[in-house]
Amino acid sequence: MNKGNSQEIVGIGVSTIKHIGKIITVFLVAYVGALTLPYVGHKKVSSNYKKEFQAEDCYGDTNGKERVAYVDDNVEALKYRLKMISEAQKEVILSTFDFNADSSGKDVMCSLLEAAERGVKVKVIVDGGNGFIDMKMKSSQWFQALASHENVEVQIYNPVNLLKPWKLQARLHDKYVIVDNKMYLLGGRNTTNLFLGDYSESQNLDRELFVYKEDENIQGSIDQLKQYFESIWNLKDSKPYECKKQTEEIEQCLTDLKKRSLKLRELYPDAYEEWNWQELTVDTNKVTLLQNPIKAENKEPLMWHSVTELMKTGENITVYTPYIICGKEMYEDLTQICEETETVEIITNDVSSGANPWGCTDYLNQKEKIWATGVQVYEFMGEHSSHTKAVLIDERMSLVGSYNMDMRSTYQDTELMLAVDSVALNEQIRQEAERDKLASRTMTESGEYEYGPEYQAKEMSTGKKIFYGVLRVITVPIRRFL
Repeated sequence: MNKGNSQEIVGIGVSTIKHIGKIITVFLVAYVGALTLPYVGHKKVSSNYKKEFQAEDCYGDTNGKERVAYVDDNVEALKYRLKMISEAQKEVILSTFDFNADSSGKDVMCSLLEAAERGVKVKVIVDGGNGFIDMKMKSSQWFQALASHENVEVQIYNPVNLLKPWKLQARLHDKYVIVDNKMYLLGGRNTTNLFLGDYSESQNLDRELFVYKEDENIQGSIDQLKQYFESIWNLKDSKPYECKKQTEEIEQCLTDLKKRSLKLRELYPDAYEEWNWQELTVDTNKVTLLQNPIKAENKEPLMWHSVTELMKTGENITVYTPYIICGKEMYEDLTQICEETETVEIITNDVSSGANPWGCTDYLNQKEKIWATGVQVYEFMGEHSSHTKAVLIDERMSLVGSYNMDMRSTYQDTELMLAVDSVALNEQIRQEAERDKLASRTMTESGEYEYGPEYQAKEMSTGKKIFYGVLRVITVPIRRFL
């Protein structure tokens, strides 16, 4: 081969590579566009919903028929689940954003299987993103074992489908357990060691509400929640997760779960004793379920509208949120609320202790805008990172659930909050908020931090400072998707 032919072949090769590179670039740009563009424009709340939702309807004049307990401890949260499932006679429903086959996850699995063995119908629904990681890649044999029982049905909400990138942003963020038509637990806890039991040094502080209906024949919020679950379960976006072949590995998982069931009675004996639900719970005037739209798409911000409308009914507002990622519309609403009420406080994680690096980074970039709305931000420095999502309105109304004060929870994910009109519950949470404020720092009008007496500064490592410095640049164009 002469030199001219050789150069020609090399030229053709380089040209081909450049052509392929252009095709790949165009594909990646198109894919990222399909992933993000459907969620760039924020929807407005419809006039019909504005008329339909009246904040005053969440208040009651007399004692209602549902009672609540405030569950603020991870070990107690696991015990509640074990006890509730052990009492099930007809049906158990579990909805969770994240379900790991770790110690607490297996505790819940074996309890569900034990109920199924008694003839109880068990339904489990898990978010598609986390389901892909935990139920298909990491620990599929354990979830296959759970799904293998004839009385257990498992579904995945919006399973990961790389051929439909416009759906990948929408996630199932609900967390609740329903037993029969009698009781349920709803809040922000995932089914993992971070939130349940005392199996890990690394934990997240979270809160949820246990709701107990004194008379199963009377309508209440549990009926709202069951109807909501059925609507999610029957969506085209929800797909069955099945055990197609019961292998030896799956059989071994079933055997191990049955053994674990016996072990649980040794670890948590009081979870299997008689509980007096009446004594454990407090009176309510009314319990109302608040929700976001359920389809896997860019959502109308129903939850944000409902929460802010309720905030407008009070004068003194305290908000718990793990992180704050607000868009233009949310900043405007917060400013208006601050102008119309006496005080608006937000308790969120100090950047040094926050568990979500994206949320911490956005706070570093946006804190002046947040403070400019008029809210008083308390940066909480606890033993563990706070994952609590709650709103206290004066001395009667308390909201507790899965909703974070961020754009993802507002426009992209399914979300649930309970609006509870109860002086006793409000007092419990408010006492906790006052304690947490003592372990926080807050910005004063002079522009300097004021430190609570129990605030203990935690110095970030050099590596973490560099990491946050890089993230502060990366997150700017993608903050609405964090």
